[in-house]
Amino acid sequence: MIIRKREDSFIMIEQHDHAKISGIIAQHWKNDYFFGMDWKDEVVLAIREHDRGWIEADSDPLWNTRQDKPYSFTDYPIVSKLAFYKKGIDEVEIKSKYASLLCSLHFISFLQNDGHFAAKQFVADERNRLRRLFKELGIQGNKEMETLVMDHLKILKFCDNLSLYICLNEPGVEKVNEHPFFRNGIPEAFPFTDDQPIHAHWMDLETVSLSVSPLSKEVSVYLPFKEVKIEEIMSNGLLKAYSETPESTREVKFK
Repeated sequence: MIIRKREDSFIMIEQHDHAKISGIIAQHWKNDYFFGMDWKDEVVLAIREHDRGWIEADSDPLWNTRQDKPYSFTDYPIVSKLAFYKKGIDEVEIKSKYASLLCSLHFISFLQNDGHFAAKQFVADERNRLRRLFKELGIQGNKEMETLVMDHLKILKFCDNLSLYICLNEPGVEKVNEHPFFRNGIPEAFPFTDDQPIHAHWMDLETVSLSVSPLSKEVSVYLPFKEVKIEEIMSNGLLKAYSETPESTREVKFK
């Protein structure tokens, strides 16, 4: 779950809904900026499905008693979180080995320096998966293809982060008040940006501008969310409050 705190409520966004927006962004990536067009459908699949392991968990959100808020993807209990990651990668592999390879690399990058035993085991298991997939896909020892994999992983990360930008920030927020992760731009840099980060900025309540756009046209996305009142959570518990809160949708345009 992606959580954004307001004065008397929490904005709650399910991970898979955020990931589907990432996939729409990837689908509109300029062909001139995409290397290895034969792989594009599988790259888009990886990006759209990378958080599918959270689908069941996000239907049953948990309350973080230490921080008095719902657990988010950043602070969710690590053993359960890693089980969701693995479940998602396994399910993606059924659809596409290449897509699962990208998802595996994506999650390893978050955890490779984590000292927790479960994180170390997850990374070791996923590296075994990668060795198998690299061999099965004929990537092992193919330097050109290995470079292409890293290019596609960077696109996954950018699309993930741009979708997170509209989830973690209040619409229309001033740059100085953005979530700290985005104030210096989205981290991934590309040759078409002269290896400089792309900066996103809310122009108004519905429009985000990009300092350099990798997109082939202006793209509109529809972000589902629930605004769950804290009073309802305190009265009825998080699960009941969440399930009974009607879903809203916000349109966002990327220019």
